[in-house]
Amino acid sequence: MYFMFMVKRISFALALSLLCADFVWAQRSRVAQEEDRAARKRWEEEQRADEYANSLRRRDWLKDRLILQLGMGTKYPIMGKNWFGFGAAAEYITRWHASAFISGGFIPASDESEFPPGSDDMPGFSLAGGGGWRLGLAYYLFPKSPMHLGFQVSYGTVYYDHKAKPDTDEEILPGRDYTRSILICLGWEFDMTITYLSDEWYFLQAIIGVYTVGNGRRANGGDSHWNSFGRYNPSWGWERVDNVYEYVNLVTKDASNKDAIPPVGMVFGIGIGFAFEEFFPDETELRRREREAIRSSAKPGQRNPGSAIPARRPAPTPSR
Repeated sequence: MYFMFMVKRISFALALSLLCADFVWAQRSRVAQEEDRAARKRWEEEQRADEYANSLRRRDWLKDRLILQLGMGTKYPIMGKNWFGFGAAAEYITRWHASAFISGGFIPASDESEFPPGSDDMPGFSLAGGGGWRLGLAYYLFPKSPMHLGFQVSYGTVYYDHKAKPDTDEEILPGRDYTRSILICLGWEFDMTITYLSDEWYFLQAIIGVYTVGNGRRANGGDSHWNSFGRYNPSWGWERVDNVYEYVNLVTKDASNKDAIPPVGMVFGIGIGFAFEEFFPDETELRRREREAIRSSAKPGQRNPGSAIPARRPAPTPSR
């Protein structure tokens, strides 16, 4: 009798525990489903927020960007008759798509291609190097496209050439090495640019422009090489010709060249650079960067820290 009573109690306890287990599992499943729905809703909201943050209607790849650049030719910072200068520039593009830049660099010394130094039967000539700088303003178009047409105006060292005769008053003899001095012009330059700049870090720019340095031949009626508006052209000067000093063209022996370094000419340049992110982003862009940082910091198979979004995308909702 007692045995039957114990069997009934044990059977009742087992049935009760099974009922409780079913209830607990049902509660856990309901909680898991609610968490999954919440995660899916949060993920969809952030997807919509990212789509808006990157949408064409609000995207501006030029706004508040600092760019560090390297290049050759004009803007970096100078172009010459036969070669280029090499330099670096820093540029900041404002939210109005206007920018200011400063650049500096050098002109490397080189050997004359026709008469290199070191020959025993011919004189050798080397070309002196120098330095340059530039200050300028620019304006960029097409902020919603990665390709931007731009225009810029700048002042500084815009062109250079070398003296035709070496720095010596002695007779030029075979087997000796001589140096031709550099002549650097100051003036204004007006350029058109084609620039690649998007939300990526890299920056590419091609430049074509026109400089003006004034006429170097007895400017203002005297020996000064300075012209109006701060232009400087030192391509004419006093030089001994047949033991008599004459005011001559310094850059070429061709007497028919009346301009020496031309007062107006075309120049070219190319640059690459590193573009920083927008310096003063709005709230939409700040939230997008925070979400991107959260996703990048999450490990595979783990929930993103500080977010209800799983590290993997939830499965799409079955269509009804």
